[in-house]
Amino acid sequence: MDTIREWWGAIMAATGLGVWLIRLEGASKTALREVERLEKQLDADRQAISETRKEQNEMLREMRADIKRLLERSGPARD
Repeated sequence: MDTIREWWGAIMAATGLGVWLIRLEGASKTALREVERLEKQLDADRQAISETRKEQNEMLREMRADIKRLLERSGPARD
């Protein structure tokens, strides 16, 4: 019984350290899951932006072609 009293502080410190390490592991797993979720969201956002950019480029091509046709209809430029 005297041995337990002598080592009580060390036993409690070791137990506290074990609990802290378990909580730290849980927090790191949660953080890793959040990072993975954010990476997936970022990939989806990049894909959406890429598609939007392609649509905008196509619309600009059409607008350029329309402007070119309108300028051709108006005849030669006057000085």
